[in-house]
Amino acid sequence: MVASRNNRFTEPVLRAVASALSGQVTQAGSVLLVGYSGGLDSTVLLHALHHLARGGSYRIAARHVHHGLSGQADAWAESCVRFCAALGVPLDVVRVNIANHKEEGLEAAARRLRHAALADHPADWILLAHHADDQAETLLHNLFRGTGVRGAAAMPAANGRLLRPLLALARSDLQEYARTRCLSWIEDESNADPRHTRNFLRTRVLPVIADRFPQVSHRLASAARRFGEAECLLGQLALIDLGERSPQFPLPLYLFRELQDARARNLLRALLGWQLVQAPDEPRLAEFVRQLRTAGNDRRPRIELRDYLLWCESGSLHFQRKVRRLARPCEPSS
Repeated sequence: MVASRNNRFTEPVLRAVASALSGQVTQAGSVLLVGYSGGLDSTVLLHALHHLARGGSYRIAARHVHHGLSGQADAWAESCVRFCAALGVPLDVVRVNIANHKEEGLEAAARRLRHAALADHPADWILLAHHADDQAETLLHNLFRGTGVRGAAAMPAANGRLLRPLLALARSDLQEYARTRCLSWIEDESNADPRHTRNFLRTRVLPVIADRFPQVSHRLASAARRFGEAECLLGQLALIDLGERSPQFPLPLYLFRELQDARARNLLRALLGWQLVQAPDEPRLAEFVRQLRTAGNDRRPRIELRDYLLWCESGSLHFQRKVRRLARPCEPSS
């Protein structure tokens, strides 16, 4: 089992992956799905998992999300098929249509559709190859958008069946792993385009900061972990404020009216987080909570976002998710 072999690994990537699995994957025969783009990060993760799986304690699968945004997208999918075939790892390819979701921005749409395509897989665990540099970019991106504690926590190392085993490692650690094993990977030309926010942060902002603070990625990733702890505590406070009630909609409006403003806002953020949807921006959320707390019985405050509706009716707050068809599986190229 991986747990018993952790202390054998001195190489950072293998040690990080083995540690993440030993803390989470306890059921023998579990299926671990890797979100495999073919780039450096996911190639290293898939290769490391394959190395660790030789003991037979779990099974590996891979899924490649075909965005169709690049003229090389078909060639990338074929490259992923060849690499997985060489490892003996089953791979499927899922095509997504971002053109139908441009209103939310190219980056955001691609990310959301990719995660939705992975979440649709029946695997026991879904593994993503985000590392400390990605975490630093995410934290800065969210801060510049005016995020709260939840956004400042950036990406959790574990969330439900989603695992990010490499989150504490720098990209340089992954590059060294790939170099010593002569691995090849796909270079997406769009990663160098500074018109995309995350690319701008990666190529223009973080290098300047790193000149003054060489460990900036690790320090920001560490800060994100502490914000994550604070977010966890706020979630526990929301459960206290719910009392004996289940954290499900509908909920009585008087529950929000009995709380202080800040705790009422925290409760609503937590409730939406538990529904796996994003809370409205802070001004809209604050105004909506103000209406919940002050509106008369003849008023029906309502807020509509891309993925859901919130509205008041008969003295209760209601929630309704909007259903979207996000992706369709296809046969891998041969």
